Amino acid sequence: MTDSTAGKVPVLACVREAWQFLIANWRLFLPAAAIVAVVSQASPMLALLGAPADQPQQSVMQNIIGDFLTYMPAMIVSLLYSAAILRKAVRNEFNGRTGLAFGADEVRLLGVALAMACLFIPLVSLVVIVLSITVFSKIATSQAALEALLADPDAMNEAIVAAVGEGGAAALSLFIMFMFAVFIVLAARLYMVNAASIGERRIVMFQTWSWSSRNVLRLLGAMILTVLPVMLIDSVIDNVGVSLLLALPEDARGVMPVLLIRTLVTFVGALTTIPVVVLGAIFYKGLRPPGFVPK
Repeated sequence: MTDSTAGKVPVLACVREAWQFLIANWRLFLPAAAIVAVVSQASPMLALLGAPADQPQQSVMQNIIGDFLTYMPAMIVSLLYSAAILRKAVRNEFNGRTGLAFGADEVRLLGVALAMACLFIPLVSLVVIVLSITVFSKIATSQAALEALLADPDAMNEAIVAAVGEGGAAALSLFIMFMFAVFIVLAARLYMVNAASIGERRIVMFQTWSWSSRNVLRLLGAMILTVLPVMLIDSVIDNVGVSLLLALPEDARGVMPVLLIRTLVTFVGALTTIPVVVLGAIFYKGLRPPGFVPK
Protein backbone atom coordinates (compact mmCIF):
# COMPACT_ATOMS: atom_id res chain seq x y z
CA MET A 1 0.00 0.00 0.00
CA THR A 2 1.24 3.48 -0.82
CA ASP A 3 0.92 6.59 1.32
CA SER A 4 -2.20 7.59 -0.60
CA THR A 5 -3.97 4.43 0.52
CA ALA A 6 -2.74 4.40 4.12
CA GLY A 7 -5.52 3.38 6.50
CA LYS A 8 -7.27 1.40 3.77
CA VAL A 9 -6.70 -2.03 2.30
CA PRO A 10 -6.91 -1.97 -1.52
CA VAL A 11 -7.27 -5.70 -2.00
CA LEU A 12 -6.02 -6.17 -5.54
CA ALA A 13 -3.17 -3.68 -5.08
CA CYS A 14 -1.95 -5.57 -2.01
CA VAL A 15 -2.09 -8.92 -3.79
CA ARG A 16 -0.26 -7.52 -6.80
CA GLU A 17 2.42 -5.95 -4.61
CA ALA A 18 2.98 -9.24 -2.75
CA TRP A 19 3.54 -11.17 -5.99
CA GLN A 20 5.67 -8.38 -7.46
CA PHE A 21 7.97 -8.75 -4.46
CA LEU A 22 8.43 -12.43 -5.32
CA ILE A 23 9.11 -11.63 -8.98
CA ALA A 24 11.70 -8.99 -8.02
CA ASN A 25 13.46 -10.96 -5.28
CA TRP A 26 13.08 -14.71 -5.93
CA ARG A 27 16.73 -15.12 -6.96
CA LEU A 28 17.82 -13.51 -3.70
CA PHE A 29 15.98 -16.16 -1.67
CA LEU A 30 17.05 -19.22 -3.66
CA PRO A 31 19.78 -20.28 -1.15
CA ALA A 32 17.47 -19.80 1.85
CA ALA A 33 14.64 -21.71 0.15
CA ALA A 34 17.05 -24.57 -0.62
CA ILE A 35 18.11 -24.73 3.05
CA VAL A 36 14.48 -24.75 4.17
CA ALA A 37 13.69 -27.58 1.75
CA VAL A 38 16.64 -29.75 2.77
CA VAL A 39 16.06 -29.34 6.52
CA SER A 40 12.30 -29.82 6.22
CA GLN A 41 12.63 -33.13 4.39
CA ALA A 42 15.83 -34.53 5.87
CA SER A 43 14.74 -34.31 9.50
CA PRO A 44 11.54 -36.44 9.16
CA MET A 45 13.36 -38.87 6.86
CA LEU A 46 16.18 -39.37 9.39
CA ALA A 47 13.63 -39.89 12.16
CA LEU A 48 11.81 -42.48 10.04
CA LEU A 49 15.00 -44.34 9.17
CA GLY A 50 16.12 -44.30 12.82
CA ALA A 51 12.85 -45.69 14.17
CA PRO A 52 12.95 -49.41 15.12
CA ALA A 53 10.83 -51.71 12.98
CA ASP A 54 9.12 -53.27 16.02
CA GLN A 55 8.36 -49.97 17.77
CA PRO A 56 5.44 -50.49 20.20
CA GLN A 57 2.23 -48.50 19.78
CA GLN A 58 2.50 -45.15 21.53
CA SER A 59 -0.06 -42.97 23.26
CA VAL A 60 -1.48 -39.83 21.66
CA MET A 61 0.72 -37.61 23.86
CA GLN A 62 3.84 -39.60 22.98
CA ASN A 63 2.99 -39.25 19.28
CA ILE A 64 2.51 -35.49 19.67
CA ILE A 65 5.84 -35.07 21.46
CA GLY A 66 7.60 -37.28 18.93
CA ASP A 67 6.16 -35.34 15.99
CA PHE A 68 7.11 -32.03 17.61
CA LEU A 69 10.73 -33.11 18.07
CA THR A 70 10.86 -34.52 14.54
CA TYR A 71 9.60 -31.34 12.91
CA MET A 72 11.27 -28.86 15.27
CA PRO A 73 14.30 -28.28 12.94
CA ALA A 74 11.89 -27.52 10.08
CA MET A 75 9.92 -25.11 12.27
CA ILE A 76 13.09 -23.33 13.36
CA VAL A 77 14.46 -22.90 9.84
CA SER A 78 11.01 -21.74 8.65
CA LEU A 79 11.04 -19.07 11.36
CA LEU A 80 14.51 -17.91 10.23
CA TYR A 81 13.24 -17.85 6.65
CA SER A 82 10.21 -15.73 7.57
CA ALA A 83 12.45 -13.30 9.42
CA ALA A 84 14.70 -12.97 6.36
CA ILE A 85 11.72 -12.27 4.09
CA LEU A 86 10.23 -9.71 6.47
CA ARG A 87 13.56 -7.93 6.97
CA LYS A 88 13.78 -7.44 3.22
CA ALA A 89 10.12 -6.45 2.84
CA VAL A 90 9.92 -4.11 5.85
CA ARG A 91 13.44 -2.70 6.27
CA ASN A 92 15.03 -3.57 2.90
CA GLU A 93 17.80 -5.48 4.72
CA PHE A 94 19.38 -8.78 3.71
CA ASN A 95 22.00 -10.53 5.83
CA GLY A 96 24.89 -12.35 4.19
CA ARG A 97 24.47 -14.69 1.24
CA THR A 98 21.30 -16.43 2.39
CA GLY A 99 19.53 -13.81 4.50
CA LEU A 100 19.22 -16.37 7.31
CA ALA A 101 20.45 -15.36 10.74
CA PHE A 102 19.63 -15.84 14.39
CA GLY A 103 19.42 -12.59 16.30
CA ALA A 104 16.99 -10.17 17.87
CA ASP A 105 14.50 -10.36 14.99
CA GLU A 106 14.29 -14.15 15.19
CA VAL A 107 13.86 -14.03 18.97
CA ARG A 108 11.00 -11.56 18.50
CA LEU A 109 9.28 -13.86 16.00
CA LEU A 110 9.74 -16.76 18.41
CA GLY A 111 8.10 -14.67 21.12
CA VAL A 112 5.21 -13.88 18.78
CA ALA A 113 4.84 -17.60 17.95
CA LEU A 114 4.67 -18.49 21.65
CA ALA A 115 2.12 -15.74 22.28
CA MET A 116 0.04 -17.02 19.35
CA ALA A 117 0.22 -20.52 20.79
CA CYS A 118 -1.07 -19.22 24.12
CA LEU A 119 -3.98 -17.62 22.27
CA PHE A 120 -4.92 -20.42 19.88
CA ILE A 121 -4.15 -23.56 21.92
CA PRO A 122 -7.02 -22.91 24.40
CA LEU A 123 -9.40 -22.45 21.47
CA VAL A 124 -8.21 -25.66 19.83
CA SER A 125 -8.44 -27.42 23.20
CA LEU A 126 -12.04 -26.24 23.55
CA VAL A 127 -12.91 -27.77 20.18
CA VAL A 128 -11.14 -31.03 21.08
CA ILE A 129 -12.87 -31.22 24.46
CA VAL A 130 -16.31 -30.61 22.96
CA LEU A 131 -15.71 -33.21 20.25
CA SER A 132 -14.33 -35.71 22.77
CA ILE A 133 -17.28 -35.36 25.13
CA THR A 134 -20.04 -35.26 22.52
CA VAL A 135 -18.72 -37.50 19.76
CA PHE A 136 -15.38 -39.29 20.01
CA SER A 137 -16.15 -41.03 23.30
CA LYS A 138 -19.33 -42.46 21.75
CA ILE A 139 -18.14 -43.50 18.30
CA ALA A 140 -14.67 -44.94 18.98
CA THR A 141 -13.60 -47.34 21.71
CA SER A 142 -9.90 -47.19 20.90
CA GLN A 143 -7.30 -44.95 19.25
CA ALA A 144 -7.08 -47.31 16.29
CA ALA A 145 -10.85 -47.16 15.74
CA LEU A 146 -10.77 -43.35 15.91
CA GLU A 147 -7.92 -43.15 13.41
CA ALA A 148 -9.86 -45.43 11.05
CA LEU A 149 -12.91 -43.16 11.25
CA LEU A 150 -10.81 -40.02 10.69
CA ALA A 151 -9.43 -41.62 7.54
CA ASP A 152 -12.94 -42.30 6.18
CA PRO A 153 -15.15 -39.14 6.12
CA ASP A 154 -18.29 -41.04 5.09
CA ALA A 155 -17.91 -43.53 7.93
CA MET A 156 -17.22 -40.65 10.34
CA ASN A 157 -20.42 -38.84 9.30
CA GLU A 158 -22.48 -42.00 9.70
CA ALA A 159 -20.96 -42.66 13.13
CA ILE A 160 -21.66 -39.09 14.30
CA VAL A 161 -25.30 -39.22 13.17
CA ALA A 162 -25.72 -42.61 14.85
CA ALA A 163 -24.18 -41.30 18.09
CA VAL A 164 -25.86 -37.89 18.51
CA GLY A 165 -28.70 -37.95 15.98
CA GLU A 166 -29.29 -35.65 13.04
CA GLY A 167 -30.08 -32.67 15.28
CA GLY A 168 -26.93 -33.18 17.29
CA ALA A 169 -24.86 -33.56 14.14
CA ALA A 170 -26.29 -30.29 12.81
CA ALA A 171 -25.52 -28.50 16.09
CA LEU A 172 -22.01 -29.91 16.04
CA SER A 173 -21.51 -28.69 12.48
CA LEU A 174 -22.67 -25.19 13.46
CA PHE A 175 -20.25 -25.19 16.41
CA ILE A 176 -17.34 -26.20 14.16
CA MET A 177 -18.29 -23.55 11.59
CA PHE A 178 -18.48 -20.90 14.31
CA MET A 179 -15.08 -21.82 15.74
CA PHE A 180 -13.59 -21.87 12.23
CA ALA A 181 -14.93 -18.35 11.66
CA VAL A 182 -13.38 -17.24 14.96
CA PHE A 183 -10.00 -18.65 13.90
CA ILE A 184 -10.21 -16.95 10.51
CA VAL A 185 -11.08 -13.54 11.98
CA LEU A 186 -8.32 -13.81 14.59
CA ALA A 187 -5.84 -14.77 11.88
CA ALA A 188 -6.83 -11.72 9.81
CA ARG A 189 -6.67 -9.31 12.75
CA LEU A 190 -3.24 -10.61 13.79
CA TYR A 191 -1.82 -11.17 10.29
CA MET A 192 0.59 -8.23 10.44
CA VAL A 193 1.99 -8.99 13.92
CA ASN A 194 5.20 -10.60 12.63
CA ALA A 195 5.88 -7.73 10.23
CA ALA A 196 5.13 -5.15 12.93
CA SER A 197 7.52 -6.87 15.33
CA ILE A 198 10.25 -6.73 12.69
CA GLY A 199 9.46 -3.14 11.76
CA GLU A 200 9.22 -1.79 15.31
CA ARG A 201 12.20 -3.89 16.49
CA ARG A 202 10.19 -5.18 19.43
CA ILE A 203 7.32 -7.61 19.95
CA VAL A 204 4.07 -5.90 19.00
CA MET A 205 0.98 -8.02 19.49
CA PHE A 206 -2.38 -6.52 20.31
CA GLN A 207 -1.37 -2.95 19.52
CA THR A 208 -1.94 -3.83 15.88
CA TRP A 209 -5.46 -5.11 16.63
CA SER A 210 -7.15 -1.74 16.19
CA TRP A 211 -5.35 -1.05 12.89
CA SER A 212 -7.53 -3.59 11.10
CA SER A 213 -10.81 -2.78 12.85
CA ARG A 214 -12.62 -1.56 9.69
CA ASN A 215 -10.71 -3.70 7.22
CA VAL A 216 -11.30 -7.30 8.29
CA LEU A 217 -13.17 -8.33 5.14
CA ARG A 218 -10.62 -6.56 2.94
CA LEU A 219 -7.78 -8.28 4.79
CA LEU A 220 -9.49 -11.63 4.33
CA GLY A 221 -10.03 -10.93 0.64
CA ALA A 222 -6.37 -10.09 0.09
CA MET A 223 -5.28 -13.14 2.09
CA ILE A 224 -7.51 -15.48 0.08
CA LEU A 225 -6.47 -14.05 -3.29
CA THR A 226 -2.80 -14.34 -2.32
CA VAL A 227 -3.05 -17.85 -0.91
CA LEU A 228 -5.18 -19.42 -3.66
CA PRO A 229 -2.48 -19.19 -6.38
CA VAL A 230 0.04 -20.57 -3.88
CA MET A 231 -2.21 -23.56 -3.21
CA LEU A 232 -2.70 -24.10 -6.94
CA ILE A 233 1.02 -23.93 -7.72
CA ASP A 234 1.92 -26.19 -4.80
CA SER A 235 -0.75 -28.70 -5.84
CA VAL A 236 0.55 -28.81 -9.41
CA ILE A 237 4.17 -29.19 -8.27
CA ASP A 238 3.19 -31.89 -5.79
CA ASN A 239 1.36 -33.83 -8.51
CA VAL A 240 4.37 -33.46 -10.79
CA GLY A 241 6.57 -34.84 -8.03
CA VAL A 242 4.28 -37.84 -7.54
CA SER A 243 4.23 -38.43 -11.30
CA LEU A 244 8.02 -38.34 -11.47
CA LEU A 245 8.23 -40.83 -8.63
CA LEU A 246 5.72 -43.19 -10.24
CA ALA A 247 7.57 -42.91 -13.55
CA LEU A 248 10.64 -44.46 -11.96
CA PRO A 249 11.09 -48.25 -12.11
CA GLU A 250 9.86 -49.93 -8.95
CA ASP A 251 13.35 -51.03 -7.98
CA ALA A 252 14.54 -47.39 -8.23
CA ARG A 253 11.95 -45.94 -5.84
CA GLY A 254 14.24 -45.96 -2.84
CA VAL A 255 14.79 -43.46 -0.07
CA MET A 256 17.04 -41.11 -2.02
CA PRO A 257 14.73 -40.57 -5.05
CA VAL A 258 11.80 -39.94 -2.71
CA LEU A 259 13.88 -37.55 -0.60
CA LEU A 260 15.16 -35.71 -3.68
CA ILE A 261 11.70 -35.25 -5.22
CA ARG A 262 10.11 -34.19 -1.94
CA THR A 263 12.95 -31.72 -1.38
CA LEU A 264 12.44 -30.19 -4.82
CA VAL A 265 8.70 -29.87 -4.16
CA THR A 266 9.35 -28.25 -0.78
CA PHE A 267 11.90 -25.91 -2.39
CA VAL A 268 9.27 -24.58 -4.79
CA GLY A 269 6.81 -24.35 -1.92
CA ALA A 270 9.27 -22.26 0.09
CA LEU A 271 9.51 -19.78 -2.77
CA THR A 272 5.75 -19.56 -3.26
CA THR A 273 5.20 -18.77 0.43
CA ILE A 274 7.09 -15.49 -0.01
CA PRO A 275 4.01 -13.49 -1.17
CA VAL A 276 2.00 -14.87 1.77
CA VAL A 277 4.62 -13.65 4.26
CA VAL A 278 5.15 -10.34 2.45
CA LEU A 279 1.41 -9.60 2.51
CA GLY A 280 1.67 -9.08 6.28
CA ALA A 281 4.43 -6.51 5.69
CA ILE A 282 2.22 -4.71 3.14
CA PHE A 283 -0.65 -4.56 5.64
CA TYR A 284 1.73 -3.29 8.33
CA LYS A 285 3.23 -0.51 6.24
CA GLY A 286 -0.16 0.59 4.94
CA LEU A 287 -2.15 0.47 8.18
CA ARG A 288 0.48 1.63 10.69
CA PRO A 289 -0.79 4.91 12.19
CA PRO A 290 1.52 7.93 11.80
CA GLY A 291 3.49 8.52 14.97
CA PHE A 292 2.79 5.07 16.35
CA VAL A 293 4.87 4.27 19.45
CA PRO A 294 5.13 0.60 20.51
CA LYS A 295 4.55 -0.06 24.21
